[in-house]
Amino acid sequence: MLMNDLIMPQRALLLLFLLAFSVAAERSSASAADRPNIVWIVSEDNSIHYLEHFFEGGAPAPNIEAMATHGLTFNNAFSNAPVCSVARTTLATACYGPRIGTQFHRRYAMAPMPKGLRMFPAYLRDAGYYTTNNSKKDYNAVEGQGVWDASSRNASWRNRPQQDQPFFHMQSHAQSHEGSLHFNRAVFENDKTKTDPNSIQLADYHPNTALFRYTHARYHDRMLDIDAIVGKTVQQLREDGVLEDTFIFYFGDHGGVLPRSKGYIYESGLHVPLVVRVPENFKHLAPTANGTRLNGFVSFIDFGPTTLHLAGVKVPSQVDGKAFLGKDISESAINARDVSFGYADRFDEKYDFIRSIRKGKYQYIRNYQPYLPDGLNNNYRYKNLAFVEWRDLYNAGKLTGPAKQFFESKPPEMLFDCETDPHQINNLANDPKHAKVLAELRERLQQTVKGLPDLSFYPESYLAENAMQNPVAFGQHHKQEIAELVDIADLSLVPFEQAKPALLAAIASGDPMKRYWAAMTCTAFAADAEEITANVKPLLKDDALIVRMRAAEFLGRIGKINPQTTLIQIVNTTQNSVEATEALNSIVWFRDFFNDKYPVKRSDFNPVSDGADVDDRLNYINGIPYPPKGAKGKARKQRTTKSKKP
Repeated sequence: MLMNDLIMPQRALLLLFLLAFSVAAERSSASAADRPNIVWIVSEDNSIHYLEHFFEGGAPAPNIEAMATHGLTFNNAFSNAPVCSVARTTLATACYGPRIGTQFHRRYAMAPMPKGLRMFPAYLRDAGYYTTNNSKKDYNAVEGQGVWDASSRNASWRNRPQQDQPFFHMQSHAQSHEGSLHFNRAVFENDKTKTDPNSIQLADYHPNTALFRYTHARYHDRMLDIDAIVGKTVQQLREDGVLEDTFIFYFGDHGGVLPRSKGYIYESGLHVPLVVRVPENFKHLAPTANGTRLNGFVSFIDFGPTTLHLAGVKVPSQVDGKAFLGKDISESAINARDVSFGYADRFDEKYDFIRSIRKGKYQYIRNYQPYLPDGLNNNYRYKNLAFVEWRDLYNAGKLTGPAKQFFESKPPEMLFDCETDPHQINNLANDPKHAKVLAELRERLQQTVKGLPDLSFYPESYLAENAMQNPVAFGQHHKQEIAELVDIADLSLVPFEQAKPALLAAIASGDPMKRYWAAMTCTAFAADAEEITANVKPLLKDDALIVRMRAAEFLGRIGKINPQTTLIQIVNTTQNSVEATEALNSIVWFRDFFNDKYPVKRSDFNPVSDGADVDDRLNYINGIPYPPKGAKGKARKQRTTKSKKP
């Protein structure tokens, strides 16, 4: 009896153990089955304006529209930046570029990831997902280890070692890339498009020419190609038996690609198509019924957190984005989101510094270098014949109205009603009826750039030498100074007499960055600031070359000096090729937009620093077509001192 008494409890314990193990195994299996696959299909360089599903006059896209029928359309999805490397780094990091040092296209120095943060696919991989990328990365941040199981032109979910393993796959398609519009005149004259050029509805700011209509029609054809690719990917998932276990995101990687889109912070550069196909087996993770169009704002900082949340993976606290799909996210919560932040800085050799806030139907744009026209030369841009024709028409005096704006200086701030003015040609910033909206959005943007803080309030040449070892720490360490620089920059938003005392104090400051911003603010004021010329002239001999550069801009703009003398000297003496590129940006502006008042020639230059952007500017000045024949393409590099610790 005693032995039986001992054996029976042991058997009972064994049965209980086996039962518990079985339940745990079932839970583990259920947990794996509860994790959806996620696929991103990314078309390069297209905004909403080229798809009929989003914009009247766009191309038909039956496969993308079929996805929408079986899923959700996001009417207000935004890239935070209007160009590839900056936008894609925002996607990978879920962080605002100006906060982490990844805002310039393309980088001179790779930014490290913020401390304790990895690119989001790494967290999926840690959770058991098979992560693949086919194949464009174009990051401005150091990728780090463990992000992708495979990243190549052969990478596919089909290569995962266990076919029941959940996967995340990102597929980029270049058929719609800007390069598809770099055709020559023979193509324009002889190759017909599928889309009738006469059916095209041109943007209000484009000249109505045969070349512009052809270019637009040719891009519609590229969108037909993209739609076919989307359909093929959906079919592959169906053939593999995983379609109804897979969320499929289709979106453009930023706006584009006709003139005044890619690279520019307007809706044409930021507002992207986004359709998410919802799988039948995971429709409980969707906030509403298939076929719904959602009006809430989502942007690229949110895409990574959304993917993690759908997969049941914790979203890191260091990111700037917030999930917009998945468990416990309602339709009303999505539609309550109504703000998106945008940023545009250097694009290859072309500098500008612009920030935007889109809230509701209004977009507020802050031009921190308003004197620089959008049409300032960028070699890659002007490989597009439509760009060249547009500039030729301007130089010939044949443009009027909105078509002329692209080649003129911009106001410091702009406000657009994106519903009534989708092409953004009517600036409401000076309209008294919109004064309240203007003030609200101005304050919101000021709070945003101070709160990040926005590293671009230091020139890129300074950041390259001082901040890139740890941009986030540098920003936090200099947060108060950045706020003070923002205030100096924003003096251009008030009448000059009101700004004058603070401007004079900044000019006399012992801080070179305050002198730098004081000079740029004077340039924004132009002739209004002429009375303080004597205060600015000493800055031409400032210890900081970047301050000399900005002083020369102001004095050249108001005709007090030939700025090219100072600017050429900077190019020829600086050891920092980023600084040389900054000076060359101003040199080209003065050469091209001041009625031949400030000519330069290639023999004026003998730079001691080199790099692709310096070469591009000098080749342009020398009249050499881009890219020059036989060019191997120099790496973007600069001769600088090693980045200093913050």
